[in-house]
Amino acid sequence: MSDIQTIQAGACPVCGAREVESDAVEHGGWLLLAECPRCDHRWTQALREPPALVRAAMRVREVQPEVASAA
Repeated sequence: MSDIQTIQAGACPVCGAREVESDAVEHGGWLLLAECPRCDHRWTQALREPPALVRAAMRVREVQPEVASAA
């Protein structure tokens, strides 16, 4: 996971490491994505409300195909 936000995920449920990397995504509600760099365990957790630091959503515009001119 890159571009990590500071969202509290707690300790790793497998090895107990406190150095857990986490991020949040919106997918029909908010989900916490967490990964332990020590044992590589990954998990998700439902969030009741959006995280405090919500980044602006990136908007992707539809790309129109280019038409070659007959020159």
